[in-house]
Amino acid sequence: MSKPLHRLRSLAAAGAAVAMATTAAACGGDSGSNADIVWWHIQNQDPMMSTWSDMADEWAEESELTFDVQAIENEAFKERMGTATQSGETPDIFQTWGGGVLTQQVEAGLVKDLTGELDCIDKINPASLDPYTIDGKLYGMPFDGGVVGFWYNKDLFAEAGIEQPPTTWTEFLDAVQALKDSGVAPIALAGGDKWPGHYYWTYLAMRIAGLDAMASAAEAGDFSDAAFVQAGDMLIELAEMEPFQEGFESAGYGEADGQAAHMGEGLTGMELMGQWAPTVQSDASGTEGLGDALGFFPFPEVEGGAGTITEYLGGGNGFAVGVNAPEEVTDFLCYLAEEENQARGVADGGFTTVAADPEAVVPEMDANTEAIVEALASATATQLYLDQAYPPAIGGVINEATEGVILGQISSEDMIEMINDAWAAEQ
Repeated sequence: MSKPLHRLRSLAAAGAAVAMATTAAACGGDSGSNADIVWWHIQNQDPMMSTWSDMADEWAEESELTFDVQAIENEAFKERMGTATQSGETPDIFQTWGGGVLTQQVEAGLVKDLTGELDCIDKINPASLDPYTIDGKLYGMPFDGGVVGFWYNKDLFAEAGIEQPPTTWTEFLDAVQALKDSGVAPIALAGGDKWPGHYYWTYLAMRIAGLDAMASAAEAGDFSDAAFVQAGDMLIELAEMEPFQEGFESAGYGEADGQAAHMGEGLTGMELMGQWAPTVQSDASGTEGLGDALGFFPFPEVEGGAGTITEYLGGGNGFAVGVNAPEEVTDFLCYLAEEENQARGVADGGFTTVAADPEAVVPEMDANTEAIVEALASATATQLYLDQAYPPAIGGVINEATEGVILGQISSEDMIEMINDAWAAEQ
């Protein structure tokens, strides 16, 4: 995933009670920080970067505890968390997407069991707790949730003669060709970051094989079924149409000339991305985004496949707690979960609320938020991003292999062999 979420660059100055250190690699209990609570998150661009800091500052005034809040770019965060996990020292609070990565951290004894420790748990939609629940115990607090789908430029679609968003893969390829014929790059992709590309193979596998087959393959550590090879072949077919923006191979997601910026500036027809997309489009492009011209549609069905259009790839963002964190950390998580603070996250971070009562947080939704809420409401099943659902070594290989398929460097059969080898090494 992942995720999102979330490619950001600089760190704003904090309030007097909040110590900010973006370059230090301090962890809870590490002598590199004198703060009581070390907090790592990935919203490293304003306004949400400062909003998190403000919340830490506000709570610190009441608790008399100090914070070291570190806002870290997504990929750098993953690298630092990997190093922290290997060293056995994690921050007191840190970003998590749940799934296999969190499971490994739990199995290593690095994460605090939050079961029964959060007085605010009734404020949270129970479904949003699933990615953070392992063997019946809760190890994370979500603050955002949603699904991945295609965000598209309605104006560019209309200019290309596309009257309705595609609902089948054949219609999707026709739309890609129509956008190309109109002189527009059909799809924005951050090839340099790898993870956005894995959404395509994952969705094609979901649509062709179905979620039950994917679960069975993961349990067996064997993706040799022809459906997974077919997913790669169909991705190759798409890539051979050259649908991506010029320079996509090295483009980042949230950089000034990256995937989100191309969408925000109206240069490409669509991008496959999560609920955070509109906010990052605006932030990365330095514009107000596409406004009413921005629309959303689910990943199309593959004709004859076992999956359905109402099955979504998705997940959210949450925070886990290091096993040696001060006990007051759970009170702070509940402060973040207060409805007025969730509303600040929706307004400043583009989050989709995980509140048990969404209307208490977002009484009036904008069109983008409403599209995600409707998608969640209509979803018959969901699949967590594979680079988070599976152990890190597996997710990393899927990202690398998908990139290789898109760039024409490896075949679909090579991709499946890489994935199976990674599972074999993990078992």
